[in-house]
Amino acid sequence: MKLQEISAEVFAQLIVVAENLSAEEYARPLGVLSNQSIGKHLRHIVEFYELVLAAYASGGLNYDRRHREVALENEPQVAIDRLRAMSVLVGAYADNQPLRLEAAYSPAAREGVVIDSSYYRELLYNIEHAVHHMAIIRIALQTAFPHVGLPPHFGVAYSTVQHQAR
Repeated sequence: MKLQEISAEVFAQLIVVAENLSAEEYARPLGVLSNQSIGKHLRHIVEFYELVLAAYASGGLNYDRRHREVALENEPQVAIDRLRAMSVLVGAYADNQPLRLEAAYSPAAREGVVIDSSYYRELLYNIEHAVHHMAIIRIALQTAFPHVGLPPHFGVAYSTVQHQAR
């Protein structure tokens, strides 16, 4: 399975969750999430993916320099629309473009780290990053909103799913 297809599958799973939460539930701060919301976790996933999709054309990527869009964390339909758009875009970007990844790993750092990466490597990172946040979302849903049905394997690493199948 291609990384683009796996990403689209992740988006589809997130859409199912967002479609099954009211706007109030989606944006509600939850104690189990350190008073963050499911919407904030979903926004975080969307914004990381949007950065790597933009980097496909520009060649430069910096996850630290993202715009945190409040509508994505408060309005599930905004997130659903973005996930659908990203699903189309990720499918259209087929080549493994080289990327330059910049990051700062210390608040006091004057210089960041700059390394060579690639579109496929960053898609792989985003899949793993999304699954990690989906596991956190799963805990929140099971605790606060048990009425929301989850897709099979939501928030479970693909390697774990394969291991459990053996």
